[in-house]
Amino acid sequence: MPILFLSDSGLHGDLLYSLVSEAIPQNWEKSEFGKQKLCLINYDAIVVDCFSFSSKSGPSAEFTYLKTVKHPRVLLVNYPPDLPASILYPLQDRKFNFLCDCRASQRELVSKLTLAIQNSRPVSEVDCRSRILLTKREQEILSQLTTGEPNSIIASKLHLSEHTVKNHMYNIFRKIGVKNRLQASNWAKLHLQAERI
Repeated sequence: MPILFLSDSGLHGDLLYSLVSEAIPQNWEKSEFGKQKLCLINYDAIVVDCFSFSSKSGPSAEFTYLKTVKHPRVLLVNYPPDLPASILYPLQDRKFNFLCDCRASQRELVSKLTLAIQNSRPVSEVDCRSRILLTKREQEILSQLTTGEPNSIIASKLHLSEHTVKNHMYNIFRKIGVKNRLQASNWAKLHLQAERI
């Protein structure tokens, strides 16, 4: 599975991604916060560039997004050495791995990140169940669900029967562990990227 590199947009994030992806031979994908291609559970690890945390006086949108991330392997790099307690403690509570702050050398960053990626934690049975992939069609339906359209409209847009859409909805709800359309829509907004034209 690929490793996701999350960063804000800009030159700094692009340069750090280039360094990491060239130094550590893995299947990498770079994305801005909340705009990744796949569901977060489909990534082997999530590496987060926390550089933007230092430029804000209070909790940023990136930090707010990061608090919602549910993944067993979140690796934080390039964070400010004087991270405020209001940001530090919630991330520690989530069991995120703080690898190196922004004072680390390139060599130290690559070394610690390589070690953290290689020393993957054993995957529990619950994690295995949560990694069940949504099919392409299920992702399309879930994406349509976020628009708030009824099943009949979704079926019409995707050239399916309404019954087929309902079957897919049932499978989606079961796979992502939600009970209704609202929860599924919220889950999709957190974990799926809307297709860009």
